[in-house]
Amino acid sequence: MAVPLPFLPLVAMTDPALLPVDLPAPAMVSPLEVETIEPLDADRIEVRTFDPIKRARKLALELPRQWQGTLRLAKSTEHLPADLVIDRLVPLEAMLDVFGQLTIAGQTFPVQGNLNAATDQLSLVPLGDDLPAELEPGGNFLGLQMFNISMWIGPRLTSRAALLSLKPITGYQEPPVRGLW
Repeated sequence: MAVPLPFLPLVAMTDPALLPVDLPAPAMVSPLEVETIEPLDADRIEVRTFDPIKRARKLALELPRQWQGTLRLAKSTEHLPADLVIDRLVPLEAMLDVFGQLTIAGQTFPVQGNLNAATDQLSLVPLGDDLPAELEPGGNFLGLQMFNISMWIGPRLTSRAALLSLKPITGYQEPPVRGLW
């Protein structure tokens, strides 16, 4: 048995309604106003002459290999003696890989890190499980002015903070602190 289809009325299609448009006269249309381009003024151009890759290579040759200072634990007035001996500096583009030995309170352990030649930021990781002065494996020293002042960042939120302050033993002078802006 056939099922009847619903009845659909046919709707007549009409053309869309178009409205008449009056175009403006050609004289009324103004041309675009274009400013004349002047040649570049050499006084306004600023050229960045700082080359962090070249500075990384220079630091690899000139950076002192022996540093001495103190480690101060948070909430303590005690200053523990600290010595850093850099065994090797390897320039990698604008970074320096740092390999050496850090001695804190008479206990020596290897360290490895990165020094950014463009910003003087340092990340120094102690290698080994037996670290002195309540330092825990998995933490690192973060410095914003090379080896000058480095903050200990422990592996846990409850890790005790410490400040490592090192100065070069030789006559090397660190570059002045540059502003961020």
